[in-house]
Amino acid sequence: MSSLALLRAQPIAILPLRDGDPSSPVPFAPSEASSPPEILRCAESLGIPWKRILLGEIEAEQRLRRYLADIESECALPSALTILSFSLLRSWRVRDRIESLACQARGGSVRGAMRQLRIVFQRLTGKGDRDQAAIAQHFWFAHQRVLLLQRVCRAAEKSRGTTAERLALVCSRARCSYEDASWAICQEVSARRGHRFEAAVRKARDEGFLIPRAETEARSLADLRRIVRASPFLVDWRPSRARSREVFAPRRVRLPVDAV
Repeated sequence: MSSLALLRAQPIAILPLRDGDPSSPVPFAPSEASSPPEILRCAESLGIPWKRILLGEIEAEQRLRRYLADIESECALPSALTILSFSLLRSWRVRDRIESLACQARGGSVRGAMRQLRIVFQRLTGKGDRDQAAIAQHFWFAHQRVLLLQRVCRAAEKSRGTTAERLALVCSRARCSYEDASWAICQEVSARRGHRFEAAVRKARDEGFLIPRAETEARSLADLRRIVRASPFLVDWRPSRARSREVFAPRRVRLPVDAV
């Protein structure tokens, strides 16, 4: 057999279809007709964080239903953008609307589709200096919150005595609230003792702070610190040593001659 015939006999590797193109069913892949346990088992085998995704969907849906009277018949995209803000991509309603607008923009069927997509992109990136400054301050407070929780955990690890004595010691050393001290002490007696940095990031995220997600919580904290340091809107929020000395160092006041 010649080399040309051998190449023709071998299967030709083709590129995968583009997203949205019609495709044949993939074997051993669940479908809408599959049972929920089968779908969840497949998601877990692929490493999909389905619990976090579903919790985000539930939270977004509850927030939309809290402010929209008839969400089933009408869920306008501008209203959803205002209500959900940074977490708008967690809602399946918003994602379906964005996908529909993307199809319309590619096909050129609707003139306003591109304009609405620009509005979504501007909302995600921060529309105007006011929104950017607000989200930058939010990231700064998130970073400060994580640092405080880490300080509380370190104080709880070094505390000794009864529960009341440990609470008082942690509150005085870490300068924190009673709730934070109680949380840190519970972290010390739990099975995950020693993971105070990861626990601090998770607690701040559970409290509503926007913290980037990464492979580990340490990477998430590093990304958050990088965002805070690189933001041009937080120059006044990050006092340097020189500025601190200028603010807090006592100054000599020049007195008039008559006062001597």
